[in-house]
This record gives sequence, C-alpha cells and structure tokens, in this order.
Amino acid sequence: MWRRGERLYALLVFLVVVLEAVALGGLGVALSGRLWGLWGYGTARRALFQAFLLTGVSLFFLSAYILLYHAYTEAKELRDRKAYEDWLSRFTQALFGEGALPPPPWPRVALEALLHLREMLQGDLAERVEAWLRQARPSWGRMLRSRFASRPARLDALDALAQARLPETLDLILPYLDHPDPVLRLAAARAGARVAQGEGLLALGRAYLRAHLPRGALLEALLLLEDRAEPVLALLLEEGGREERWAALEALGRLKLRNLASSALAFLEDPDPELKAAAMRALLRLGHAPKGHEEVLLAALKDEREFLRVHAARLLALLQNDLARRALWHALSDPSFYVRRAAAEGLMRLDPALLAQAAHKHPDPYGRAMAQQLLQEAA
Repeated sequence: MWRRGERLYALLVFLVVVLEAVALGGLGVALSGRLWGLWGYGTARRALFQAFLLTGVSLFFLSAYILLYHAYTEAKELRDRKAYEDWLSRFTQALFGEGALPPPPWPRVALEALLHLREMLQGDLAERVEAWLRQARPSWGRMLRSRFASRPARLDALDALAQARLPETLDLILPYLDHPDPVLRLAAARAGARVAQGEGLLALGRAYLRAHLPRGALLEALLLLEDRAEPVLALLLEEGGREERWAALEALGRLKLRNLASSALAFLEDPDPELKAAAMRALLRLGHAPKGHEEVLLAALKDEREFLRVHAARLLALLQNDLARRALWHALSDPSFYVRRAAAEGLMRLDPALLAQAAHKHPDPYGRAMAQQLLQEAA
C-alpha cells in the first residue's frame, strides 16, 4: 500500500538503480576492452571516473530527497497539529454557544477535528456535529466514485465515512464490498457496520454474503454493529455459508443477543464441528441452558475432538439437573487436562458439594487432583 510521497521516492530509487546499472555496465565494457587490448588506459580511466561520478550524484540526490522529505513532513505535521487544535477549539466553543464558525468549505484538518468530536459525543451534541459534517460537503463521496483515486485515498475516505456515521453514505460504501481488492473490502465492511441503520442493515447483511470475507474479518465487522446487529446476524445464520455462520454465532454470543439463542440451538446438531463449537460458545456466553438437546451434549462429551468435549462440559453445567451432574462426574476421568478442568469448573458452579466429594472419592486419580486444585483455587 502506497503512502503519500512514496511514489516519488520509488521513482527516484528506480532512476538511481538505472544509473548505477548504466555506470557499472559501461565500466565493465571498458575494463573488458582494456583486458583484451582493444582500448587504452585513457578509455578505462574515463569509464571509471564516470562510474564514480554517477554513483556520487545518485547518492547525493537520494540522500537530499530523504532529508528534505523528513524535514518537510515534520514541519507539516507541526502546522497540521496546530491547525487541528485551533479548529477543535473553535468547534467546541461553537457547540456550547461561545463562538461562531466561519462558513464552509473548511480545510482537511477541520474535518478531522469534526470527526474526532463525532466519535466522542452522543445525543444532541452529536447531532449538531452531524449537521456540520453534512454542511461541509466533504469530498469523501467523490473520492470513492472516482476511477482515478489511489488506494490510500479510498481507504482514507472509507475511514472518514466510518467515523462520520452518516446513514445516507451507506450507498457509497456497499459497492466496495464487491471490490476485488481485499483491503478495500475489509475497510468497507468496517465502515458499513458503523454507518448502517434501519433498512440499511439488511442491505449490509446481503453485501456481507457477497463479499466472502475471512471469518475473522467478518466477525470484527459484526461486532462493530453492537446493538444493531440482530437483523444482520439473523440473515447470515439463515442464508450464509460456513464462514458467515461461524462469524454470526461468535458475534451472537459476544454481543449477548438473547433473542437469537434459539438460532444458536439449531446449530448444536450441525455436522460441522466448528459450527457446533461456535454454537456452544454462544450459548455459554448467553447463559442459555440447551434444554431438549441433552443427547447432543452427551454425544459431544464423548467425541474424539478435544475442543468439542471441552465446550460440552462447560455447557452441561447450565442444565442444573442430575444428568449434568453425572456427566460432569464421568468427564473428570477424561484423558484431556482441559476437559477435566472444564468438568471441574462446571461442577463448581453446579454442585460444589459434589466437587468436594470428587476430590476424595473419584475413582480417577487425575480427576481427584483436578477437583482438589479447583477447591484450592476457590478457597
């Protein structure tokens, strides 16, 4: 990804390499001709002098550019920081009725100050900042529509729209979820999650289905939806593929969306072990007892895959019945340390007296040791 100023630097480095190649090529030809007696010493000396001269000139311009670039950027950052603080002070005073704002258009640093206030404020003050952003008519939309905008410019525009959170800008963001560049798709997924509201949430969900994002990236975007996530997650669980459903189940539990607990229950019998484990994690985070699915949990407790046994042991404790007590007692004999740990923690929540009994009477020595360890930690 190009940053500002790097294109010129790349061009300069390319020219230096070309000049060095020309100098070394000419020097090699001259020395070879002298070695075979084709040219005299004067030709070789001239070629050597020209090679040194081109090398010196190239290094001088390259070093000068680097020094000047750093000096310029440092001075520019100081000016921008001072202007940013001034504009932030102006906007803050105007919010509290202590000053008037000059009419737009405003410079880029002023828009950055507005975006900072938009991120910090809520309620009536946030609505006033939104009105100022609309009044400023920034160029972010034009940048996203332009065919000639660079990738950094598009990323900056998507990030600015995400901070502004203006619902009407969702139509500018959604086309980038179909973009061939994965970096732009990810930026659009984040921006869309910050912007979408109302009917736009379903449009965003359908765009996520088309985008085929990696599940970690999609999960990050879904978590940004916060309390607006329910319709999007419901759509992904119903129509999504493996990656979309995994991300939706993870987000469901982390966002504590209890209305979708029944949707997570349906995945306890999914043949995909990753989706089954994600559903168990979601239900555990929700604290939702999977009543009616006891057989599925008991089967998972005997599965050859360790992570399924761990999740099943943790989830069984929510049932609060004798079946869960017996199952967790037997799980203390599991060959996996993590399963025994999960079973002991479940018994600690479900029936501490039974865990104390296991610490002395459990037939498996490793199960007894795990129960004793949990009791010591609790004490």
